[in-house]
Amino acid sequence: VAPPPAPARPPSPIKPLKGGLKGDNLPHCQSLKGEDRGPGRPPDKQILRDGTDPLPLSSSDTCSEGVSHLPLLLPPWTCECAEAQRDLKGEDCFDSRRLVWGGEEVVVMLVADGHGGGEASRHCRDHLLDCYLASAAGDPSAPSLLRAGVAACHRMHEEVVGMTTAGSTITIVALNLARLELSVCNLGDSEAWLVPRSGSPSRLTEDHRLDSSEPERQRVRGMGGHLAHAKNRAGDPAGPLRLWPGGVAQARSVGDADVGKYILPAPDVRTLPLPAGGCDVVVASDGLWDALYPSHVAAALRQTKSLTPEGSAAHVIDRAINQRHAYDCDGYLQPRDDTTVIVLRIRSSGGGGGGGDVRGDVRGGGGLFDPSLRSTALREEERRLERRGGGGGA
Repeated sequence: VAPPPAPARPPSPIKPLKGGLKGDNLPHCQSLKGEDRGPGRPPDKQILRDGTDPLPLSSSDTCSEGVSHLPLLLPPWTCECAEAQRDLKGEDCFDSRRLVWGGEEVVVMLVADGHGGGEASRHCRDHLLDCYLASAAGDPSAPSLLRAGVAACHRMHEEVVGMTTAGSTITIVALNLARLELSVCNLGDSEAWLVPRSGSPSRLTEDHRLDSSEPERQRVRGMGGHLAHAKNRAGDPAGPLRLWPGGVAQARSVGDADVGKYILPAPDVRTLPLPAGGCDVVVASDGLWDALYPSHVAAALRQTKSLTPEGSAAHVIDRAINQRHAYDCDGYLQPRDDTTVIVLRIRSSGGGGGGGDVRGDVRGGGGLFDPSLRSTALREEERRLERRGGGGGA
């Protein structure tokens, strides 16, 4: 009598990748906190334990001692992303998504800096990127993403003015890793800057503060708006130039119902290519930019290039807080404003743009590929070959 068959081994639980971005209800999304809010991948997709797709093996690639190559699917460009935040009033919010549309990987980041309360920024955090992705309707091209940003900002403005007098700045940065493009939409003074591997940083957003934007001052005055500084206890002008009624310091935002028709929810939009050598992109609220010059932020990122993006973002915030307290020990190490920093570290993993499959020698070492990006199946095969004398791993 033949012995009974061994019981089937239960499948290993699926674990989200560390450092992934917050998922939504679209397939191919990974979670920042292990919270996949969507239904997962389609049923015909299998996911390995580390969250990656298994790589198909042909008959010539079967696992044996004589195998020297395995197929390795790796995009030529990669993006790591992390954020850091220090709260004072609880009005800064952020959100992020990573998804694949038509074979093109897109990373989307949002920073919303509230004023007059946190209701507007929290509403944008909870709903704006859903509206943005719905408006793009699966089209990852730059014109589609820019139109989606305009539509999402107007939609949020209509919703917020019906529920509160609070307002919020908006900055959306969408990175298409297949086309090597950044598409940016912004309202207000939450800025985004591109930091190349060398050279000066480049501004990606427009500044809509009334103090610094002559076009915005002309627009508001042409509509009959009143611009003036607030007054201190002695009755003297103090602080930035503001728009009255409402007393807001920037003329573009979502919400601010008490300011009326003078607030414009139409974002500035632009698309630009990635630099050939890779770059960092910093998206942050004014708590950072009011404390540090962009050149100082760029220097901080280059000094911490050996750290993870999480470490770089935390370091930048610490420098901003220390700078603000350089001549005042009162409240040391406490922020003077809500400060949110998102760092996107964009690198070329294979030298050059364009897509395609790349094959790497799993035993030879010294290749183009980061071993941490390999699937669990490949890492286990490397260890098996090493145990049988196959040589060192990459």
